[in-house]
Amino acid sequence: MNQSHMQAAVFHAAGDPQQVIEVQRIAVPQPQAGEVLVRIEASPVHPADLMFIGGHYRIQPRLPQAAGLEGCGVVVKAGAGVQLAEGTRVAFRHPGCWAEYAAVPADKLFVVPAKVAPEAAAQFALNPVTAWGLLDDSGAQSGDWIAINAASSTVSALVRGLARRRGIRVVSIYRGAPPAGTASAVGSQSADPAAAVLAAAGGEPMGALLDCVGGSAVMRMLPALKPGAAIVSYGVLEREPAAMGNADLIYRNLTWRGFGVDHWLRRNTAQREAMAEGLWAAIAAGDIALPVRSTHGLAQARAAIAGATQGPNTGKALIVPGA
Repeated sequence: MNQSHMQAAVFHAAGDPQQVIEVQRIAVPQPQAGEVLVRIEASPVHPADLMFIGGHYRIQPRLPQAAGLEGCGVVVKAGAGVQLAEGTRVAFRHPGCWAEYAAVPADKLFVVPAKVAPEAAAQFALNPVTAWGLLDDSGAQSGDWIAINAASSTVSALVRGLARRRGIRVVSIYRGAPPAGTASAVGSQSADPAAAVLAAAGGEPMGALLDCVGGSAVMRMLPALKPGAAIVSYGVLEREPAAMGNADLIYRNLTWRGFGVDHWLRRNTAQREAMAEGLWAAIAAGDIALPVRSTHGLAQARAAIAGATQGPNTGKALIVPGA
């Protein structure tokens, strides 16, 4: 390609995304060894994107920084050492994809099947991979019951879809209104949420708790877990500490671990290809959905941020550079 400059949603200082994001013309990045240059097709707006812009995410921006942590697009140029043909469609997670182009390490790319639309491919590399990894770390097998809180979240919906494909049964714990399409769901404000979870499962204890909340929500669920169960924590919706005593861990023989998607991918490189094939198949079959609530061009980046944070979770707001 001969283009030297591009449009990008950039911030020069961390802060309120609605205040600090500016659409500017900047130089097209050049792929270094082990990287490819991707022409961006679409990029979602995640809560993590807003934390990144605000300077509160585990990855810190390199100012001035093009925003956007996940996207999909088409390879237009490969750096040294990369054997990936121009024209290959890819999905990835890497900073800088609220832009027309992004330079992305090749080891972060997932090749996108031809029939997958950009709207789904743009959302592939974070939430579906997280849902797959959570089920993997839960140790659940076909016929088992597991519980997941923050049931209205995108990750929870994806876990339920993948669990059905594996024959794993799920009790969803929600705050507010129950999520649509959940056969077994209980409210977290129940006087005895563990008893409610057991009742929803016909008295069968849970083999795992997938926890996005933390705090007392974990402790109140212990009576619903069977001996040897796993607690997998992947979110911090509550800042209150979860003060579990050694007796609970020992006498219930529990395993409690934290989950981060990047760490899971590093630990499971041998599973990466099979995981991607399984997720693409689940998307093609309609077993997991990646809905879109709104689509915005780069010039409407602030509107995309507003659309992502207002109203119920009905899908992702997408930034589409070509729109």
